[in-house]
Amino acid sequence: MKEEDILHYYCSNIFSLYNTIKEYGVFDGSIDLINVLKEETSKHNEVVSDLCKVKYSYEVSEIYLFFDYDLDIHNKLTIEEQNRKIIELFNYFENENLNERNGVKLYINYPMIESYRFFKTALPDDNYKEYTFNLTCEKSFKQLVNEYSFYKTLKYLCFDIKKSSGELRECDDNERTDIIKQNWLHIKDMNIKKANYICSGSYSVPSDKSTINQRSIFDNQIKKYVTPHQKIAILNAFPLFWFEYIKKQNDDE
Repeated sequence: MKEEDILHYYCSNIFSLYNTIKEYGVFDGSIDLINVLKEETSKHNEVVSDLCKVKYSYEVSEIYLFFDYDLDIHNKLTIEEQNRKIIELFNYFENENLNERNGVKLYINYPMIESYRFFKTALPDDNYKEYTFNLTCEKSFKQLVNEYSFYKTLKYLCFDIKKSSGELRECDDNERTDIIKQNWLHIKDMNIKKANYICSGSYSVPSDKSTINQRSIFDNQIKKYVTPHQKIAILNAFPLFWFEYIKKQNDDE
């Protein structure tokens, strides 16, 4: 199979992933995650995935999973029980035997992917490190994003889709192009610094990417925000993936 990136939509939440793996009864062993994802996709006939092109799991060298924290305060399970499931996923994917077959890394958005929009001022938002979401809030995080976000559309991050094919239209506005690039860099910088703030108390870019690994972020979210205050520090995982991936590429050179 030709080397390429494959984007696959799981079409459910992190607890569904947990339950699926649990059904296979393999938390103490190893799982063919590629085939699990393919099987789950087959249950959603409307979903077309390039993952179906993969015949053998060994053809995929690295797997990056992105999920929302997605905690349900009204769930029959307590917050502690829900968190234990996430911990079990972290422990499983950090298993060395599994990673010898497929490098699997779990990334979590807090509380949801829409965290990339939660800015109350034009970027850079100097107060971003202090923003939290109350898990007992009657409004959904999506509602709060729509109410409080400085940006009411995504034009600050992307160009308009105009072509009938759905492709991004080319932009000849150099000024806007520069603004969009700069906004992405601001988001990357702010989330990296906030991750370090959550883990170490320092709002700065860490010298070592391991300082803000996903498990450390999760543990400190629980210790500093969830358990004492039933809140979560708003954080987006994609800039952290960007940061770690670039660091990894530089280390391999």
